[in-house]
Order: sequence, then structure tokens, then C-alpha cells
Amino acid sequence: MTKDVAFLPEAQAHQAPGDAADPARPILVTTGRLAPGEGVAPHSHARAQLVLCYAGLMRLQAGPDAWIVPPRHGVWIPPGLPHRLQAATGIEVHNFFIAPRFALRPGLPRGPVVLRGSPLLRGIARRLETDGSLPAAEARRLAWTALDEMARLDRPDLRLPGGRDPRLVRAMEQMLRAPGAAAGLEQVAAAAGCGARTLARLFLAETGLAFRDWRARMRFVLALEWLEQGETSSAVAARLGYSTPSAFIAAFRRQGGAPPSAFRRRGLAPAPGAVHLGQDPHAGEAP
Repeated sequence: MTKDVAFLPEAQAHQAPGDAADPARPILVTTGRLAPGEGVAPHSHARAQLVLCYAGLMRLQAGPDAWIVPPRHGVWIPPGLPHRLQAATGIEVHNFFIAPRFALRPGLPRGPVVLRGSPLLRGIARRLETDGSLPAAEARRLAWTALDEMARLDRPDLRLPGGRDPRLVRAMEQMLRAPGAAAGLEQVAAAAGCGARTLARLFLAETGLAFRDWRARMRFVLALEWLEQGETSSAVAARLGYSTPSAFIAAFRRQGGAPPSAFRRRGLAPAPGAVHLGQDPHAGEAP
């Protein structure tokens, strides 16, 4: 069960810091950490928000949409849109709160969308944290740079769609806890408290993906995180339940358009448009 925490001070749950006191500041930044299972209760605020996730998997609902977001990626949330956040694993988060009139700058998103973070933006976040130590002129210059960088961020189709139905959420959480398990649709559905046909229908209706396609995408997203942490392809293959490292490498290439070695070498997620649906590693030939 999700444990909601005061990620922002309780008094600021519906208002980003400084909304009322300093509406002219283009950007305000906070950072925080959440343990696995902790979350932020549903809220909204006058400013747009870019929430960037590092070192873990973040589950975020914004309006009618829900995502499980991999490390070094985030979600743009327009002003006034109700949203909530949950840590699927332990996470570090940078929150950029953008004043509404600056959120309308050319190139910035108009609706919720997944963005790939950048080292520059993370560095700016660390400098702009709301501790009042920066001179106002320097803070403004960094804010303009951050807005320009946000407009340039890639918008890859590199998300793991989340769900709202409690049965679907339980099934997703079960697979995230044991991503290498060979359990099929019937077993996952039974553990989630519903029938296989019902669960299959929920996956298609709420994520747009079939059960096996969602699990293939989940394993790809987890592989990205573990490769980023320095694990070898052999280690990741074993954790994800592939029969051999070569089977994992083939599946990774199908999903991301490049082998794991290319990801480690460049330190980059796959290019926009490169993510494709793959087979389940436990179905027939390993993908």
C-alpha cells in the first residue's frame, strides 16, 4: 500500500513554493528522495512542473494518464493539472516549478509528456534549489538557461504505461517485484485477484499494450536502469529471466534499436522512435 509523504511541506501541497510570494520568479526548484512504496498525495499547483527522476523508477499519474518512468527521465505537468507520484523503487527527484506565463514559451510542452533529462539541467537544478543562497541576477540567468534546455529535451517513447484499476496495479507491482519470473497471464491474474481475460482486457484498455508486450517493455526499462548502474549484460540477463546473455542482447536490440554495449558506451537511452514491442523471453524462443 502506498505511503503518502510530505514531499513538499504540507502547507504547500497545493501550491509550489513561492507561487504567491514571488510569482515573477521564472523557476523554483526543490529536490527530494522517496523510499520504495512512498508517494505524494494527489495535488495540483498554479505553476507548471517538470519532475525528473534519478536512480530508480517513478510511477506518476497526471490527469487521465499514468506512467512508470525510468531513471534520467521525467514528466512535464501543465499548470493546474492534478497529479500524484509514487516511488516504485527508491528515487531521487528534481522538481522544476515554472511560472505559468513562462511555461508558454515556444518549444515547451502544452500537455503531459515524458522528457529525457540532461546533465546540464540536473546541474542547474542543484544550483537553483530554493535555499536563497544565489544572487537574484544569477538565479534569473540560470532560469532562462533551464527554460531553453527544457525546450530542447528529447521526448522519447520510453515510458512504461501505468494503470489505475487496482487489479491492474497489483499485477504490475507483482511483475516489477519479480521481473524474471516465468509466471504467465493466468498466474499473474490469480495473484492480482481477477481472471486472465479480465486482466488481459485491463492491460489493453489502460496501457494500450497486451500483457506480454507490457512485460517486454518493463524488462527493457529495468535493463536500462541496471546497465546504467554498471551491471553486465550477463547479470541483467539473469535478473530478467533470459536463458542466455545473447537472448537478452537480442531482445534489448529489438526494443531499443541498439545492443546494451552501445547504451553503456554512450550513456544514452535509445533514440526517439527506437522503442519497439518485443516478445516475451519465456515464450518459445528467447527473444
